Amino acid sequence: MEAKSPGFRGGVAAAAGWIALVALATLTPAIVRTQEQFQFVVSARDAGGRPVVDLRREEIVMLENGVANEIVKVEPFHIPVKLTIAVDNGIHSRNALVHYRAGLEGLIRKLPPDMEVALLSTAPQPRFVVRPTMDRVRLLRGINAFVPEDATPRFADTLVEFSKRLQEEFYRTKRFDSLPVILLVSTTAGENYSYRATEINTALDFLSTRKTRVYVAMTTTGIDPTTDAGHQPTIAIPLVKATNGRYEALSNTSRLMTLLPEFGDEIAALHQRRNNQLLVTASRQEGLRGPLQNPRIELTRSNLKGQVSLDGLPPN
Repeated sequence: MEAKSPGFRGGVAAAAGWIALVALATLTPAIVRTQEQFQFVVSARDAGGRPVVDLRREEIVMLENGVANEIVKVEPFHIPVKLTIAVDNGIHSRNALVHYRAGLEGLIRKLPPDMEVALLSTAPQPRFVVRPTMDRVRLLRGINAFVPEDATPRFADTLVEFSKRLQEEFYRTKRFDSLPVILLVSTTAGENYSYRATEINTALDFLSTRKTRVYVAMTTTGIDPTTDAGHQPTIAIPLVKATNGRYEALSNTSRLMTLLPEFGDEIAALHQRRNNQLLVTASRQEGLRGPLQNPRIELTRSNLKGQVSLDGLPPN
């Protein structure tokens, strides 16, 4: 069974030929499109972890008060991962660039060709090296294009500006139609930042609300205690926890050559799951109105696991 989070209404458990996707006891009317119909998203995987996208209407059971509602429609639902990679190219990364590049090349080669990826450098300020693209040739060239700067990194600024771009996108589209993932390759070198603490906290809160997934590879500079004085870990560790991401503390940048491709495998699997889901439309029983009544969703096909959600995004 996959772990639950406070914002997720249920997990997955096998039960003698039935898959109980979720007991939606707390489901609110927010998903009800009309008083008679509502929708939910199924992310199902087979025993080998592959997405299952061929479920038929009769294989999905939606119950209220123990009585089945009619499944009206089952259709594909895509939430692709959009990945942003931010690299600390500050003054203390000069000798580590060969490891950065080897690791990032391995990561890029792990990603599916239909995933959008952007590449940033964080010194002397966050800036695009490669804007969002699916062109792997451009990305591989970009990995070799950024150079070390005689400046400190801008870890917090990078997160704030990434969060602001996501907020602007939401205000423009009014939709969450992708799963944002940001991977920060950073050092603990002392940094400068342009934003107030309140602005940083607001940005980090939005990243969690937006269900962003955050990955961080954090390397100590190993020079002296005064050099390793940055606040990056104090920002990154709780953020990674809040977004159900991954944080790795490193003492040697050579580990990036194997760690970053590992991240690539995880991010590729996340994209595969979320970009291959099903949107289910159910029609309520005659006479039922208002909040859903003791709802439960099950699948009749055995040996499946996964999640059900209202938006197709993973829980944080």
